[in-house]
Amino acid sequence: MGRFAGLLLVAVSAAALPAYPLSTNFDIVKVGDGVYAAIAKNGAASNGAFIVNNDDVVVVDASLRPSWAREVIAEIKKITDKPVRYLIDTHYHTDHVLGNQGYVEAFPGVTIIQQDLTREDMIKFKPGPITPENVYGTIPPTYLEMKKWLADGKDDHGKQLTAKERADLEHQVDLREGYLAEAPHIQYLPGNLTFSKSLTLHEGGRDIYLYYFGYAHTRGDTIVYLPADKIVLTGDVLESQVPMMAESYPAKWIGVLDSIDKLDWNFVIPGHGVVQQGRDNLVEFKAYLTDLAAGAKQASDKGLTQEQAVKTVDLSKYSKIAHFAERNPAAVARAYQEATGKVPE
Repeated sequence: MGRFAGLLLVAVSAAALPAYPLSTNFDIVKVGDGVYAAIAKNGAASNGAFIVNNDDVVVVDASLRPSWAREVIAEIKKITDKPVRYLIDTHYHTDHVLGNQGYVEAFPGVTIIQQDLTREDMIKFKPGPITPENVYGTIPPTYLEMKKWLADGKDDHGKQLTAKERADLEHQVDLREGYLAEAPHIQYLPGNLTFSKSLTLHEGGRDIYLYYFGYAHTRGDTIVYLPADKIVLTGDVLESQVPMMAESYPAKWIGVLDSIDKLDWNFVIPGHGVVQQGRDNLVEFKAYLTDLAAGAKQASDKGLTQEQAVKTVDLSKYSKIAHFAERNPAAVARAYQEATGKVPE
């Protein structure tokens, strides 16, 4: 049942950082001078962040729903009356961009910044109607499966639900039903300013660097770097768990992590999970990707099929990383596709 529970966090937590748990779905964590992480809780999809400068605010990632974006905006307004001038989308996945509408409505002059390929992919892969069959995707357990388990009082193995398991399921169902109700009213808003390799925002009192280091979690991941604060914001390139990797480039991803490692930073605000202090999580995830890519290539060189690779590539030494069990098979499949040249460029 842990598959549908809240995020399991294994990264090094910046436990000493001050938190302002005022929001229903986000903990607002002060990471640096004017730099705040909006850490998702209660199943609220993904993290965001906001940077308060001398004259304005820069936001990184807008979450899955405009209503959640408005929740973060309310928290921003508790800290400052400065307007949000820029919104940076780290990649095109819906859990990071569908909240764009909330910022545009609250700050009509806001500029949405994306890497070139992020905007291209956002337009290309625009999601269709959100329905009970595909809400939050089709990866088990789906919304319809959860509804069935609640109705039966049993999980997918026929085991009676405990009170806690039922409460967790009911919460997950509530999240999906809220999204279903909101989805017909969501406007899909791609970026109106893009960059290729790098872009620097020279904000009053702070320089904010946007870097594109290559293919990783998606084709167009943006890394946001605050050198004076020694903070890096990675989107889903470096999470506190095994990321969703069905659209990733595992072998190329390793080089992106190397580029991040070369920057001078102390804290990571990831796309999912807690704020990370130090490089332990980066080192572990790079090792996982290295073994993943090597194992997939070895399987390909031996002439194994993708299904055989998924069954035989042994990465069990990383099994303690959150979400390993349910996400590793898809990661092996994707790495195999990359190794055999079946991943589109």
